Amino acid sequence: MNPYMAFSMEERKRIVAADPSLKSDIGGVAKMIGKTWKGMSDAEKANYAKKGASMKTKKRKSSKKTNAEPKKTRKSGKKRALSGFMKFSMKMRPSIMKKNPNIAFGAVGKELGKMWGALSDKEKKSYA
Repeated sequence: MNPYMAFSMEERKRIVAADPSLKSDIGGVAKMIGKTWKGMSDAEKANYAKKGASMKTKKRKSSKKTNAEPKKTRKSGKKRALSGFMKFSMKMRPSIMKKNPNIAFGAVGKELGKMWGALSDKEKKSYA
């Protein structure tokens, strides 16, 4: 583990302990950690190089699996059937992308959701 990561883990705990409301402000805490790191001397940073090296060896030792089990796989090997909405999405996505080539992925999903919601039950059944 590099020195900055060792410092960051320790500093994050200290900052959140001092002000628990910062727990959800990941970016703000990261900026505070970076600012503190920049202001530290090389000697102070060297201490974290030693801590980082010791953390790395501890992590390696603890991550070894002794009784590794094989991954579980589906017995049938078959995929689940697509829902009506998924079939509709696969059909309509290209037309939305063609009309709006710079549209974001999330916006396409929202548009598909609006279009799906506007369909009648009879129209939705045609995709089932």
